[in-house]
Order: sequence, then C-alpha cells, then structure tokens
Amino acid sequence: MRVSRGTTPSRGSTRWTGSVGDLPSHSVGKSPSWRRRGLGVALVVAGLAVAGCTPDPGPTPSTSPSAVVSPSPTVSPTPTPTPDASVKPERPAAMDEVSAAGAEAVAVYFLQLLPYAFATGDLADYRELSHPDCIFCASAIAQVDEQATAGNHSVGGLIEVTSVISAEIDTGRWWSTSIEIIQEPSQTLDLSGQLVEDFPETIPYRMDLAVVYESGHWSIREVSHERTDQ
Repeated sequence: MRVSRGTTPSRGSTRWTGSVGDLPSHSVGKSPSWRRRGLGVALVVAGLAVAGCTPDPGPTPSTSPSAVVSPSPTVSPTPTPTPDASVKPERPAAMDEVSAAGAEAVAVYFLQLLPYAFATGDLADYRELSHPDCIFCASAIAQVDEQATAGNHSVGGLIEVTSVISAEIDTGRWWSTSIEIIQEPSQTLDLSGQLVEDFPETIPYRMDLAVVYESGHWSIREVSHERTDQ
C-alpha cells in the first residue's frame, strides 16, 4: 500500500503505504557504548592494581560463617504492543473547531485513515473527508476498492508525523497544511496470508494538503507529496 501512480499530477509518482506515530529519538548526553564499556574495564583494572600493591597481612581468622547471597529472580520485560494498522485511529477533538488547529487535525486524521483503509477496506470516514474534486483521494479510494475486491489487505505502513504547519488562505474556509511524515514498511497479503507485494522501505515524505470548510463540513480538496530523502 503506497501512494498510487497518478495521484498527484504536479509531483513525481510514488506508491503509498500509509499511518502516523512517534519517531525513536537519538540518545542525548550519553556516551557511546564502547566508551561506557571501556570505562567499566578501566575501573576493574584499577581495582586489581590497588589490590596488588597492598602488603599481604597474612591469613585472617574467620569470625563468622560466610554469608550466602541468593540470586535475585529475573524479571522478564513486558513486551511492547506492535502498532496495528487495522485499529481505527481516534478522531481528534480539535476537528470540532473551525480554526488552524482544526484544519491541522483534519489533515493528520485524513492521513492516519489511509493505512487503516488499506488494512480493513473500511473507507467510510476517508470518503467523508474526501472532496469530490480531490484526485489523490479518488485514486486512494480506487486502490482500496481494487485491493478488497481481489481479497487482499495490507499490514504495516503506519505514518509517523514529525511536524505540522498550516496557513489560513481564505478566512474560516481554506487552509494550506504541510506535514512531515515517516512512512513505515508495509506488505500486501492475500486471504491465506501469502505475500502479494512487499514495500520494505521506511520513507520520509512531505505532504501538502488543501483543507476546506464548507457548509459545516471539513474536507480535503487537494494533496501533493514528495520524498524528502532524495
């Protein structure tokens, strides 16, 4: 599941996999692992050197039996749940307000619904947010329908949102949003679970969306996209 061919006439075509989450952050202020290991070895060696320079006091009479130290039981870490694209994303409360925050929430939710639709075939909310003139929307809907008709579904492809910027173009009616995302790998499987297509890359994109509010209803009017790692 990837951005389809011909979804965005103004940009190069891509294949889309779709959904949103947190990026792993790099450690801040920590020494590289080899330095931490080296420090540990240095402390052990220093301890041995000090012991070697101390005069031997001779045998020490035992005054009490040696204490027996019982090993502490090993606690197994709790496994982290694997994100599942077939779980419907939660509708943001900010979508209820007509503002820049509302437009941003609509744009993010729209993108979150895409991998869910490919995983489940459920297009109800995605269609609800798709403007009749949105070429990208129509292409994605056609792909989901085609995949479902073939008895296939997608796994993976979650989208991780890293930044959202918006600008109000027409007061209270039209916003332009720019969203930086990371697209996780995905696969298309048939009814028996056999692999049909594999999209192994993790790809960063910039998604530009025109969000409109008309007749008391939000919709996505246009979508363009480009990879940001090329």
